[in-house]
Amino acid sequence: MYLSKISIKNFRMFSDAVEISFSKGLNLLVGENGSGKSSVVDAIRALLGENEFSRRGIIEEDFYSVFCESQKKSSESFFISGVFSNLTEAQKVEYLSWLDKDFNAKLNFEVQQTLNRRNNYKQKRWGGSSSNSFFDVEPLNDIQCVYLPALRDAERSLRTGRGSRLARFIANLSADDLKLKRENEELMPLEQDLKEFNEKAANESEIINATELINSSIMNAAGNVYGQKTQIQFNVLSYERIIESLQILFSDDLISNSNVFRSLSENSLGYNNLIYIATILAEFEGLKDRYTTPRILLIEELEAHLHPQLQIKLLQYLQKQATDFNIQVIITTHSSLLAASVPLESIIVLSKTKEDISITPLIECGIDKSALKFLNRWLDATKTALFFSKGNIFVEGIAEAILIPELAKIYLRKQKEAGLTKISSLEEAGISVINMNGIYFHYFMQLYDGYRIIIPDPKDMETKTAYQERIKTLKHKEVLNSSEFATTKKIEARCVAITDNDPEKGVYPSKGDHIEGNNPQLYYARQVKNMTENCRVFINRKTFEYDLALESHYNAKVMLKILLEEITTAGDIKKNMEKYIAKIDSIDSCEKSVDTKMAAFILEQVDSSYIGKGRFAQLLAEKIDSDFSVPEYISNAIKFILMLGERV
Repeated sequence: MYLSKISIKNFRMFSDAVEISFSKGLNLLVGENGSGKSSVVDAIRALLGENEFSRRGIIEEDFYSVFCESQKKSSESFFISGVFSNLTEAQKVEYLSWLDKDFNAKLNFEVQQTLNRRNNYKQKRWGGSSSNSFFDVEPLNDIQCVYLPALRDAERSLRTGRGSRLARFIANLSADDLKLKRENEELMPLEQDLKEFNEKAANESEIINATELINSSIMNAAGNVYGQKTQIQFNVLSYERIIESLQILFSDDLISNSNVFRSLSENSLGYNNLIYIATILAEFEGLKDRYTTPRILLIEELEAHLHPQLQIKLLQYLQKQATDFNIQVIITTHSSLLAASVPLESIIVLSKTKEDISITPLIECGIDKSALKFLNRWLDATKTALFFSKGNIFVEGIAEAILIPELAKIYLRKQKEAGLTKISSLEEAGISVINMNGIYFHYFMQLYDGYRIIIPDPKDMETKTAYQERIKTLKHKEVLNSSEFATTKKIEARCVAITDNDPEKGVYPSKGDHIEGNNPQLYYARQVKNMTENCRVFINRKTFEYDLALESHYNAKVMLKILLEEITTAGDIKKNMEKYIAKIDSIDSCEKSVDTKMAAFILEQVDSSYIGKGRFAQLLAEKIDSDFSVPEYISNAIKFILMLGERV
């Protein structure tokens, strides 16, 4: 039994009703700041009556509100419901009053922005579909929900005293024994040990001497009539008070048998967080045989105070515990490292659009098996930045990754001067440039395009070759019929791919040429333009460096000067560079053969062993200025990703 879905309306930053689906084990909520991750977690806490949330109570800020003409307008109520799936037969009996027609358990929670006689907001919980049905609170109380806030004080939570996490943990582990002892009017072993210790201590000479001196002083001060008698001993504590006085100590040395331990106040914030989480997981593990009801662990910003290696180690441990002990773990994070460390199926992306909040469990994007396998293998801490951005530009290699942001600054500067935008850079707009190290963008775009081709079954008597050819033809269609695709969930952010046309070797197109190249993803560029509003593919004439050089004589001159500075040997190559630089200002832009030969020469040198694309891109990024021309396919990509002017 696990929380499979939650619906939220008019709570915090959610106005329109939203639904979020969760997986059985680990769930990672990722997204930019202000995208609603904490609101989702708090909605779960409110629904389940999590201890700390219940103590705090509902406050005015929990109701969705907007400011209109300097007036704050709040919703009259908020509503949260949750669905629990995969119930056993025993759980169906326990949660009978919550069951819907599909035998899932449904819990509902509604709060009115009206105060009752106790000055609290009116609230109501009910199970199932009817709000008038009797609500049995016991099944709700059996659901274990533990919350770790982002700004958690682990040391305080583990501190001795009533209600401490450690005391609750030990009390739960010993609950059956304690109940039996109380029924038989017997002491727990710890209570018996402390009683015997007190009796022994009372007979120690120093204790006897101190007791006699105190009693003598009282007698002298108050006399026989008003005096009292004292005894020195440890408090005869109940079992509950004994465990509340226990504390956790730590030692850095796991290898030796050293018994040197220190107080948690001397420990680091990160390790105290780790100890706190370990205590909660130990409690869940220790109680697994007693409770058959859901156990939910909510952690905000798991990465807090932990160095990268420890982040990954802890996440892997949580994932294993979730699987082994049937614990549902829901984590919020801003860490691309953590996002890269879990299967794609565990990630839920929250995106903030102009209108509302979009929530996308990636498992519902309809990603095909080959793409899913590829993405799980290739998503690293760099590429998972796409889950935290407002848009993404996918590029083929390191050169594009270095230069596209610089070219965007040039383009945006001119747009800004024309009054068409206020944005100066891709970074300012929250756009990530993701290096694919190849033409793999179509795998990533499945997270954003919102459709999936329906693969038909083989026909009777159809050969394997004929079937494969039919599927290939279907996949390469520019426009799909309604029966050929299904609509899927998608991340509500724009993404573009910038890729090479790759015509035949020895073919060097001029500016006016439109030659169909050999890039196997060219069909996809036409398909996504017809099938989705979110994605576009922009293609150059040949390759990135070739098109940069071809764009203007100024571009070519800057590039040639960099190559000339880098070449260390004299010869025909160096002479040709000097010849092009000397001649470039007098070249007529209509002279097609000269322009393409020069661009081809520059491309050949950039690919050579004495410099390479990566180093050349770094040097060019330092040299380009406002006079450098941005190729049209790149400016179109920037225009689309930032929604400037008409969509292209």
